[in-house]
Amino acid sequence: MGLAILNNTDVSVRLFQDRAALTNHAKAFVVEGLSSALNVRGSARIALSGGSTPKPLYEALSSEPLNWSRVSAALVDERLEADANGSNLEMIKNTLVQNSAANIGLESFTDIAIHNGADFDLSIMGMGTDGHTASWFPGSEGLNEALDLSGTHSVVRIGANGCAGAGNFPKRISLSLPYVMKSRAILLLITGDEKRRVFESSVKKSVYDAPVKALLAAGNRLTVMWAP
Repeated sequence: MGLAILNNTDVSVRLFQDRAALTNHAKAFVVEGLSSALNVRGSARIALSGGSTPKPLYEALSSEPLNWSRVSAALVDERLEADANGSNLEMIKNTLVQNSAANIGLESFTDIAIHNGADFDLSIMGMGTDGHTASWFPGSEGLNEALDLSGTHSVVRIGANGCAGAGNFPKRISLSLPYVMKSRAILLLITGDEKRRVFESSVKKSVYDAPVKALLAAGNRLTVMWAP
C-alpha cells in the first residue's frame, strides 16, 4: 500500500498510522545510528534539516541519554538573512539543544566548507510540497551545482527568488547532494497526504523538477518514513 512505486528499489519505506508513531520510530532509528557510531568510533556526526516535520523528533531526542558531548551536528541548510523565527539553527537550538543533549556540538557552514567535512553518520532530510529537499528548489540559482554528483563542493549558495517553496527566505546556503550522499544513512521524513503524492510522483520527474528524487541515489542507505 502506498509508495509502491519504490518497491523495485533498495530504499526502505516505512508507513505509520500517525505522527506520534513516526516520531517514536524515527527517534529509535537516530539513536541506533548515533549509538553505533559512538561505540565504533567514539564520536558521531549528524546533519539536521529545518522545517516543522522534524521538530517533535528533535524534542524527543533531546532527552535521550546519549554521550551528546561526542556528537556534532551540522545544518543541512539555512535561511540567510532570517530572524530568529525563520532560522533553522534557532529552531534546532530550541528543540534539540536542551536536556540531555544540551552539550551537543554545533558545526558552522564555514567549518564544513573549509575542511570539506568528514562523512555524516546520519542525515535527516525533509521535503516541501514543491518537491524540494535541503534548499534544492526547482528552478533555483545554484541548483545544478548543488545536484552535481561529481561536484567537489560540500556547501553551495542557492538563490531561490521566484521559487514558491522558499517563502520569504530566497537566499539560502545548503549542503550539496554529493556531500549528503557521503552519509552512512539518510532519513527522509514526510508527513501528510499532499507530500506523499508529491514524493510518489517525483520518481517520474527530472531531479531538477523534483530534487527530492536525487536522494534515491543513496539506495539502501535511504529510509523514508511517512505518516498522515
